[in-house]
Amino acid sequence: MGSDPPIPTADKAASSPRHILPSDLPAAIKHLNDQELDQLQAAVTAEQLRRGKTPPSSEKTKRVEAATVSLTPTKLNAVRAAFKAGVRPSKIAKQFGIPQADVRKALASDRPKP
Repeated sequence: MGSDPPIPTADKAASSPRHILPSDLPAAIKHLNDQELDQLQAAVTAEQLRRGKTPPSSEKTKRVEAATVSLTPTKLNAVRAAFKAGVRPSKIAKQFGIPQADVRKALASDRPKP
């Protein structure tokens, strides 16, 4: 009877609100904790790949990516913290149920390059 015609899909997308970044993005990022920053970086990298763009790479980025293949950012931070607390890598691997190679990669990604 008196119903409005459906809005075409393109019109729906144009009428939906856009997400706006803070005007001072670098200052806003400083307020993120390490886990939130890791999540943001992973999301940006995934979106760049989805768009067919190659994310910028550095030696540290490559080392961190290699270590995080099987470790979540939370587990990666826990491995690093356990090592800093004096726990041996073999015990860390056993406790977290991960290969020692992953523990070594996680610890190597935390060291500054000489």
